[in-house]
Amino acid sequence: MKLTQDHINFEKLSQQLVGLTINDVEYSEIIYDPSNPNPSFSTQFTNLDSVDFSIFFHTKENKLIEIYWDDKFFQFGIGIKINSPSDFSGNIKWNVSEYDLWKKFIGEIITGIDITWESITVETNTNKVEKFVYPQDLKITFSNNKNIFISASEFKNQDAKEVYGMSDNLIVTDNEELARRVKMLI
Repeated sequence: MKLTQDHINFEKLSQQLVGLTINDVEYSEIIYDPSNPNPSFSTQFTNLDSVDFSIFFHTKENKLIEIYWDDKFFQFGIGIKINSPSDFSGNIKWNVSEYDLWKKFIGEIITGIDITWESITVETNTNKVEKFVYPQDLKITFSNNKNIFISASEFKNQDAKEVYGMSDNLIVTDNEELARRVKMLI
């Protein structure tokens, strides 16, 4: 798979997370019920969350990292921002630092970022065929040798056992076996 300069620049941006220490983690979600806002990121699986918009890392180095679904390379992919304003407003943030999924990463240093690049060929309305290469998921490794996996995917309904890519949603887990079982990672 051939990467363009934009792809290479995205990889360089992602590598700027290496060396940062996570202090806090927040999820930013759509407010589905403004009269009674409640977190809606929990799923039927332990330590696997579904986040409808973005994940924020607050770091010891005073950097704010946003990982979100993005359409830079294709309609649905992963995006990363460092100390940049979010594109999303009107959402609610939940501090999830003390949740089981995240507490093992608080105070840990990011030691590696791996991007899974997906390739898709799409036929347009004018019968033209276009090929897109986009970041489908991230594996973030920490100084305690544990990983977090983030994918631009979603469950089609609450009872679904597998996720579907190309979604305006993030799935996050620390369990690689579970990530593979639900088809978050191939």
